[in-house]
Amino acid sequence: MQRRESDLSVMNLVGANAIFAFGESSYRNGAIFGPLRGCQLEAIFIRTGQVEVRHDNCAFVLSSPGVAIVGSQKTLEYRYGPADMCNVLWCQYLSGGLRSNGIEKMLPLFGPVSLSEAAKTLFKVGADIHTDLYAETQNFSSSLGITVLEELIARKKIQESVANIPVQALRVRRYIEDNYSSNITMNILAKASGLSPQHLNRLYRAAFNENPLDHLWRLRVRRGAYLLRHTGMRISQIAYQTGFKTPNHFSRLIRRKYEISPKELRAKKWQGEMVFGDE
Repeated sequence: MQRRESDLSVMNLVGANAIFAFGESSYRNGAIFGPLRGCQLEAIFIRTGQVEVRHDNCAFVLSSPGVAIVGSQKTLEYRYGPADMCNVLWCQYLSGGLRSNGIEKMLPLFGPVSLSEAAKTLFKVGADIHTDLYAETQNFSSSLGITVLEELIARKKIQESVANIPVQALRVRRYIEDNYSSNITMNILAKASGLSPQHLNRLYRAAFNENPLDHLWRLRVRRGAYLLRHTGMRISQIAYQTGFKTPNHFSRLIRRKYEISPKELRAKKWQGEMVFGDE
């Protein structure tokens, strides 16, 4: 069954009045938590050690440092070890309004997710909130819980989207994003990928629906527009810093993208007016 992106929104699944709680626990080797019965939805961040997560008829192992989206329709159980001590932060949905069909929609998302600094920070902030002492913090804790799950779902979707992209195309995209202000040509990108320029262009276009140099110039324009909006740097300085050879070329591409000059783009931002386009 085809999944719709809107179906995978945490807010759509749990509702605006959902209650989430955070916590931190430590377990010795061999400790078991659960089984929890009924529909469960949570996220965990294991900081030290390892845990086997058994949800319904499935299981996966999460090693530190790692995060995962966890859910079940019938039973959920955690088995810690083999480390002497396992430390885990958790974010658990408590409202009881989640139904089996909601869990079913999220089944493809359950399991380990690539760990980000944002996720680590969100878990730590949530675990430091004392909702048992201050009832006023419950709303904040619940909003944070939704944010944690949305962050992990977004990263899971990214993992899925790049899973079938050739490694050479991903390598070139990363090279462009790390070196966009430098002199970059197709020959340089081809060398970085280990492919001929023609082969790289075909491979990259098939993966991202654009050629590598189109992505490079789009990135330069977006970064230049950001510096115009948020700094007082001279336009010529911004042009050279973002990889343009001349300020005129920078101005021309800014005008093509935003239909106004760099000076007008900066003025509108500083005056609080909205300008449509990439930030």
